[in-house]
Amino acid sequence: MSETTGGSAPSASPEPSAPDPPWRSAPRRRGVPRPQLSREVVVNAALQLLESDGGEALTMRRVAEQIGVSASSLYGYVANKEELVQLVLDRIFEEFEIPPTDSWQDTLREAGRAMLAMYRRHPGVAALTLGRVAVTPAMLPMGERIVSELRAAGMPDQVTTFVGDLAGLYVGAFAYELDVTPMTGHESEFLDQFTSWIKSLPVDRFPNTVALADTAVAGSTDDRFEWGMDVIIRGLATYLVDPPDPKAGWPPA
Repeated sequence: MSETTGGSAPSASPEPSAPDPPWRSAPRRRGVPRPQLSREVVVNAALQLLESDGGEALTMRRVAEQIGVSASSLYGYVANKEELVQLVLDRIFEEFEIPPTDSWQDTLREAGRAMLAMYRRHPGVAALTLGRVAVTPAMLPMGERIVSELRAAGMPDQVTTFVGDLAGLYVGAFAYELDVTPMTGHESEFLDQFTSWIKSLPVDRFPNTVALADTAVAGSTDDRFEWGMDVIIRGLATYLVDPPDPKAGWPPA
């Protein structure tokens, strides 16, 4: 920390945007603190491991090796692997920003684009969002803005509360697919082989599949992502004129 000059008092630390969730532990150092260890160091090491080796590589032992300490020493800073995952997600969502927009539809589109870009900057992290509830303090401002705009537009509350889960699953799965099948320059050869194979199928048995062979491989990765977001947004818009019927299995309002 730099020294103050002229007798001025040091500036106060900024207030956190939201309290920590109740499942987050406080760091508890055993014995003499290790100068090379802190919660920030542990989270940074986990993030570096994910970006280099992917989501399946994240273990407490591998993180400890990344730092150069024993695995047991990490438990003074994070309670377990699950808490470490949540801390990593919180770290990258600090980067998440949605630009100003003119409608809830554009807000959702920009949110999806920003989230995908965030995952692409940190390959391996998207895998952590699949199969778990990922809710961290850094996600709250984005979530508040989205639900505020949806409610202001007249979206039913139950639909509004489900949007984050649906959009998060879509973007996370899309980013995960790009992580496990990166664009390496060989995809053109595969697409040519795929198209040729589809066109070779018996037309009498697969007339529509053969007819759509070229269309099936059209468009870029970005095109497909945008189409998926458009499907979600168009579907949500129908609830403004045709609200869900609780008798159809929705939770009660």
